Amino acid sequence: MSSPETTRRESTAERLTRFARESGIPLLRIGLGVVYLWFGALKLFPGGSPAQDLVERTVSALTFGIVDGDLARVSAAISEIGIALVLLSFRAPRLCAVLLVGHVVLVSTPLVLFPGEMWAGPLQASFEAQYILKNLVTVAAAVVIASSHPRVR
Repeated sequence: MSSPETTRRESTAERLTRFARESGIPLLRIGLGVVYLWFGALKLFPGGSPAQDLVERTVSALTFGIVDGDLARVSAAISEIGIALVLLSFRAPRLCAVLLVGHVVLVSTPLVLFPGEMWAGPLQASFEAQYILKNLVTVAAAVVIASSHPRVR
């Protein structure tokens, strides 16, 4: 027979599990949405983002110089704000996941485009490279968000 203390612990554990199940994905979307909105908004202003130079050079390289400078910065800002709005809308989880993975792929390209700046040696990532590599967490989040879509039977 279980004691009242054991029952209370199980009840608390069950409540915490239910809270995590019900709140996890919304909290994930809100957290990512705030970060994307914040970082995107910073890019709207010249000199507002510490990543501005890297963003401008990356977009320029990816578009073969067609999009550069302010247009590259503002394009990146608008795309990040758009992703934030999709995240915060709590709609279209699969679209949201596709946008997140696409964004991570694009923002990871400096690791290949500018290896001399990104790597001091094998597995020795620069500060900028570490900033980019943390986006692997975003890919995991995208998978979780995509999984929240109701299954079609």
